[in-house]
Amino acid sequence: MRRALLLTALVPLLAAGCSEPHSPAVATAGTGGSTATSGTAAPPVSARPKESDYDKALRYTRCMTENGAKMPDPVEGEPLMTGDVVVADEPMSAVEARLAAFGKCRQLMPATWPVKADPKEVARSAAYNRCMKQHGVPVYEPEADGMWHAPTNSDYMQTPEYRAAEQDCRHLVDDPANDTPENR
Repeated sequence: MRRALLLTALVPLLAAGCSEPHSPAVATAGTGGSTATSGTAAPPVSARPKESDYDKALRYTRCMTENGAKMPDPVEGEPLMTGDVVVADEPMSAVEARLAAFGKCRQLMPATWPVKADPKEVARSAAYNRCMKQHGVPVYEPEADGMWHAPTNSDYMQTPEYRAAEQDCRHLVDDPANDTPENR
């Protein structure tokens, strides 16, 4: 369970599609609608530059803040907070506000988000990841630079196939969640 919550918080986001490196200091918040003011039409959709994962994440975090769930701007290499994360000692009103904002902003998240992998966690999870792969579950590994692209949508973790593989493999991870009654 703790692993699922961690992956959900990571944005979760690890499929493929990493954008080119860029400087967050020059990233923009998105393309939006027509911005023409001199009577000229906006360029056709196909002529607009592709929005980077950083730009998408920035639009998402700003949407969350605008909708009552204060969230810092994204930082590549650090987890991107999703709306469905459990935060210790958080008042229920804050949880409800975040879930409501998440419902409005979720579609703005990039498909994946780069997170710096902790080498100790990678080593600790190696046997578990091999087991999950043997069960046909995709496992996302860090690249040579230590970054892994976490999926922002954790719905795949709710499938019967994923749950069965997780149950069969959980004993391979030293995690306090393994001692809870539902995981015995």
